[in-house]
Amino acid sequence: MDDDLFKGLRELVGLHAKLVYDAIRAGTVGELPEESQHYAQAIREHMHLKHIHNALEFADVREGEQYEITVNGETVNPMAHIAAHSAVKEQIEQDPSIRAAFEKLVGTGISAHHAEHVLGALFFEMEWEKARAIETGKDLEKAQTTYNRKIQKLVQDSAFRKKLTRQFSDDHSVFE
Repeated sequence: MDDDLFKGLRELVGLHAKLVYDAIRAGTVGELPEESQHYAQAIREHMHLKHIHNALEFADVREGEQYEITVNGETVNPMAHIAAHSAVKEQIEQDPSIRAAFEKLVGTGISAHHAEHVLGALFFEMEWEKARAIETGKDLEKAQTTYNRKIQKLVQDSAFRKKLTRQFSDDHSVFE
């Protein structure tokens, strides 16, 4: 895709983030569309992290530039983390299989936040595989099928659940 198009999309995403952030501060989140309320909830849960706060505080002045940080040689985007939580929150409400996986994770002793990290990692993995499939002209359904299989395996296989909860932690140290 064209870099100018990506920049324009990032400007719109930054504007949305700023509008949701302003609604949080004004106490008007209930007036936002449901998707934006999920986003607001994810933001609230992470406001104590300085890089999340900074990304939101300056979302409207980045002019379409990504907000990325590098910690221990790894580049991350704090707002992608918020987007993952927001997407998972919406899926939990709308998709019974995701809700079942979430409830199973929480029911086996991990926090709801950690469960969202696990589910968000699987969701982003699927989206990444779909994007790669589009680029290479391969079948998109394979990524979706693999994702659905992993969600079912989370519910049914305790060893798999344990492996993923160790692999995708509840840690936010990279954003502090």
